[in-house]
Amino acid sequence: MGKSLYFKGLNGIRAIAALAVVVSHINNRLDYFQLPKLPLLDLANFGVTLFFTLSGFLITYLLLEEKEQTGTIALRKFYWRRVLRIWPLYFFYLLIVILYVGDAEINWSILFFLFMIPNFRNSFKNSLNIHPGNHDLTYMIGHYWSLGVEEQFYLFWPILVRKVKRILFFTLLFPIFFILLKLTLKVMHAPEGLTTFFHYTRLGCLVIGALGAYLLKFNYTKIISYFLHPISEVISWLFLIIVSFNQFHIASIIDHEIISVVTLVIIFNQIKKDKPILNLEQKIFDFLGKISFGLYVYNPLVIYLTAQFINRLGIENTVVKYGVIYFISISFLILVAYCSYQFFEKRFLKLKNRYAVIQSNASKSAQFN
Repeated sequence: MGKSLYFKGLNGIRAIAALAVVVSHINNRLDYFQLPKLPLLDLANFGVTLFFTLSGFLITYLLLEEKEQTGTIALRKFYWRRVLRIWPLYFFYLLIVILYVGDAEINWSILFFLFMIPNFRNSFKNSLNIHPGNHDLTYMIGHYWSLGVEEQFYLFWPILVRKVKRILFFTLLFPIFFILLKLTLKVMHAPEGLTTFFHYTRLGCLVIGALGAYLLKFNYTKIISYFLHPISEVISWLFLIIVSFNQFHIASIIDHEIISVVTLVIIFNQIKKDKPILNLEQKIFDFLGKISFGLYVYNPLVIYLTAQFINRLGIENTVVKYGVIYFISISFLILVAYCSYQFFEKRFLKLKNRYAVIQSNASKSAQFN
């Protein structure tokens, strides 16, 4: 199978993205804790973009490595790896939520989640006359839209990488085409569902990640050197800091693509530099990165259950209550995600490795999954 692949620091990006989503979701559900809601953090929305870019990068690098070593891409093995990594936790959590809220609160739109196309539901719910149903149910599985996007990307992307001879030009042109498509829909005042769908689907961000993989794999050192320049690295971290304070906005059409390029800068600096400005190759980041899938999937239900516990404590001091909310919610979530990874997900990861064509260094990182 050739050499084992390992990229340092990238689990740290996953950790940052996951925690950004978690904190934002707590802000948006402080009403569960009988407190006024705080604003949603843009960093959570852009945190998903970090996930998308990193996913496009890692998956494409593996595909390019496989194609170089074997002359093709084993599609069946690729799809089995995706199924064994995503589906068990995806459907396990979905089942937990369905059982928790009860079948009386379930309507036909649950089919969008069962068929892994929840982004279609979220985009076209008005035109499809989908009744909102139980608000808590919608919240607990609403974040699944991003998992749907990734699964849809995985469906066609390995086929393109295997068939398209000039994949570099495709990865360069597709994000531009995708931006122009969004712009055209906006200018033409297309139906809201259509514009929402392409805004949130973010295939352009996944392909920008794929472009980064191609540049690294085939040693485009001149181009990569611009990403590695200290000024580029400083600007990228400043971008994320600005985003965390809800201050970043250039144009909604291209905001996420800009963050994808920022993510690529951070990816290259983590991989290529021994001493990046912020070294994410740390045990705590690696740990949180490994369980980041669970952190993302379980967080709405964990926040809801934590509220049931904290509300019974009768904490009257508001400042103390805020501290308790964030500490217990995040700690409980980390515990749940760790147990899920250790006692549930790992079983399927071992099965997944049977379909590996290119080996990854699983003992050090769960990045190539």
